[in-house]
Amino acid sequence: MAEQLPYRLPRTVVPHRYQLEFHPNLSQGVFWGRAEIAIEVLTPTQDIVLNAVNLTLENVVVHAEEPGKSWPASVAYKKEEEQAVLRVSAPLASGTWTLSLEFRGVLGNDLRGFYRTTVKGTNGDEIIASTQCESTDARRIFPCWDEPDFKATFAITMVVPEPLTVLSNAHETSSVPDAPGMKRVSFAETMPMSTYLVALVVGPLELTVPRTVRDVPVRIAARPEFMHLTRYAHQAAVDALAFFESYFNIPYPADKLDHVAIPDFAAGAMENLGCVTYREEALLLDENQASAMEKMQVVSTIAHETAHMWFGDMVTMRWWNGLWLNEAFATFMQMLATDALHPEWNIWTHFGLGRAHAFAVDGLASTRPIEYPVGPPSEAWAMFDVLTYEKGGSVLRMMEQYLGPEMFRQGVTTYLNQHRFGNTETGDLWQALGEVSGQPIRDVMDSWVFQPGYPLVQAVFSQDRVLTLSQKPFRYQGAGSGTWQVPVVLGIHQQDGTHDTRNVLLGPDPLTMTLPDNTAWVLVNQGGWGFYRVAYDAALWQRLTQAFGSLTPLERLSIVDDVWAGVLADEIPVTQAIQLWRTMKDERDPNVWNLVADHIGLLFSMADESGQQALQEFVRHIAHPVLAEVKWEGAPDEDVSQSRLRAVVIRLLGTLGADEAVRAKARQRFISYLEKSMSIAPDLLNAVVMVVADTGDEEQWEVMYQQFKDAATPQDAVRYLYALADFPDPLLAQRTFDLCLSSEVRVQDGSYAIGRALRNRHVRALVWDLVEEHWDALLAKYPPFMLQPLVTPVAAIVEERLASRTAAWLQSHPIPEAARQITQTLEFQGIHQALARRIHGHLSEWVRG
Repeated sequence: MAEQLPYRLPRTVVPHRYQLEFHPNLSQGVFWGRAEIAIEVLTPTQDIVLNAVNLTLENVVVHAEEPGKSWPASVAYKKEEEQAVLRVSAPLASGTWTLSLEFRGVLGNDLRGFYRTTVKGTNGDEIIASTQCESTDARRIFPCWDEPDFKATFAITMVVPEPLTVLSNAHETSSVPDAPGMKRVSFAETMPMSTYLVALVVGPLELTVPRTVRDVPVRIAARPEFMHLTRYAHQAAVDALAFFESYFNIPYPADKLDHVAIPDFAAGAMENLGCVTYREEALLLDENQASAMEKMQVVSTIAHETAHMWFGDMVTMRWWNGLWLNEAFATFMQMLATDALHPEWNIWTHFGLGRAHAFAVDGLASTRPIEYPVGPPSEAWAMFDVLTYEKGGSVLRMMEQYLGPEMFRQGVTTYLNQHRFGNTETGDLWQALGEVSGQPIRDVMDSWVFQPGYPLVQAVFSQDRVLTLSQKPFRYQGAGSGTWQVPVVLGIHQQDGTHDTRNVLLGPDPLTMTLPDNTAWVLVNQGGWGFYRVAYDAALWQRLTQAFGSLTPLERLSIVDDVWAGVLADEIPVTQAIQLWRTMKDERDPNVWNLVADHIGLLFSMADESGQQALQEFVRHIAHPVLAEVKWEGAPDEDVSQSRLRAVVIRLLGTLGADEAVRAKARQRFISYLEKSMSIAPDLLNAVVMVVADTGDEEQWEVMYQQFKDAATPQDAVRYLYALADFPDPLLAQRTFDLCLSSEVRVQDGSYAIGRALRNRHVRALVWDLVEEHWDALLAKYPPFMLQPLVTPVAAIVEERLASRTAAWLQSHPIPEAARQITQTLEFQGIHQALARRIHGHLSEWVRG
């Protein structure tokens, strides 16, 4: 028999139905409740072991099915294991029983469990309480079997003050008066689901009139002053639900779908069954003032959470090692839905930027497999990262493109039908895809999911027209290990303009093929969907760069990213990247421009003064031709990509490019915008604000601070808060830091603003001083899992003294929830320091050469 792990619950007792009643006291910050849980004893036992954290359990009684027979139980708490042991006087026989008890807890301020946040309302301060149970915080709200595969149904009742809105996972069945000024609101029983999906929301919120999709009511909930910002999200929610019902060919599994804007929220959103909760800026916007990127965030986040209703809620991973089954699929599906609903956004090319981040992390020695063993619940936190979401989603997209979209869709539907309302392992998905496609999916995909890293596919073309493909693990430093089954899509282009596509599976051994006599150039990873990098020999590279403009934007983005990775790994000279960047004069895709801007910005941050001057000239050289074409103003019906392109080149010219004319025009337009004498296109506003802040003084800081305080939309609040971190004056950086420690800045936003200040080359040394000096205050305000934004900017700090200080501090002040991110950040810091040493004294010559 396998050893019982102390943090896992025994399987002697399982729950089938929770009947829960909650009495939250918002002003006092406490709650109490009672539970009746229908349980089944599988093995006779005297102890019922369940999860409970910071709860007091009282009046615990176990009732037999036979009326009148019951046994009280004592309670012993196992704090380290986050468990409570309920002991009855004699062993319970196998069969069905009912466990009843009362419990008390505290409404936290740390954005986990049942927590509260204070907002400014029409009648002064008002409190909203909501829940965040994933991954293992339902046990902070009620005693439960808080593991994903202990699925049960839930019937929830809440007793709250009369004026407040109450929401939970299922539709409301009754609302009746309780004590004076109070009401008792009951909700229907849910489908079987995991505890981490339980949702409770109480507060002064309003709801839109429901719109239906196949008789399922869809609503948006928000603070009253933001109700005018709900229309866009409401339409997106209806569209996403209709898309997924059609795609999966499986009805939505719950009885209603609410999307709820919460003022303080740790993540972007949470897929609670039937009651999805969001950061306000991820759900609410003024569609007439919002940029394409802001709209894209709302639509794709709603699509992500809606996809979870099937992937995660209806069919759930068995344990947290399988989290990627939830999150990678939701990431992939959000792109699929967003692309179908808004093809004008070219969302798959934009996804290439997120994939580039996953590529970067997965090239480290400290990377991890997409799926790996998860032990104690605290280890589940480490799964919520770019490898689960972006790498997992990328690997699924690669497989979808290799199998064909329809074959892949049929396999997914088969998987969902086979495991409806159940729990699964990764192999169950491969089994379903293999059944439908007739291909060895498990053999291919296990190499991508269960080992870290990815391959570098090397392409060599001989004089006798033989193309040889081989693979090796990609690593920035040192040698990696492993081999992959690589689904390579080759584009073979002939001199007469025709081309041939070949799908091949590259294994451990080199693969050779003879190409036609008139082959002009070859593209490995055609389409740009593969999660692997490509290195071409000199002859293939020269031919490819001559055809660079004829590639798709995602193909160009992939090549740009591969070249920069080669530079960081010291396998490609910096001059090759610079030569590729020179083609940006002819580039018109904003995503490719954003990626190149990031690479130039990193190089700039580690360059000496002469190198920085050379890069500034270089930026002006490549970006001005684009700005001359797109201009500051666009046509009313212009393409979304063009408006985004304008924003990125103006931002780049006004910040890294130090272009005085662009800076002056940005300042003038910003003043006119605030005076309401001139409008600024939504896509351009962020860029203008960033340019103004980049060289701004105290007067402009005060203006943006006032804009932050007076923000009319969640997007404005974030825009101006983050801009305050971009000012170059150390005294203003101090004020921004102090602001982020004050109550003016919400917990969900402050650590991101401080992290942005750490990326500011002018003030990052001062900001790091402040981080060390106020470490205890940071820990007091920000939950440990919210400190990651303070960690990752350290990777770009390469100056020897400051880099050593940051590394020593992070190593001596561990943050368990961000342990892997800290290790990865410090590894990146070493890689960047090595590049800084290589370019020292040479960059100016290389850029101007």
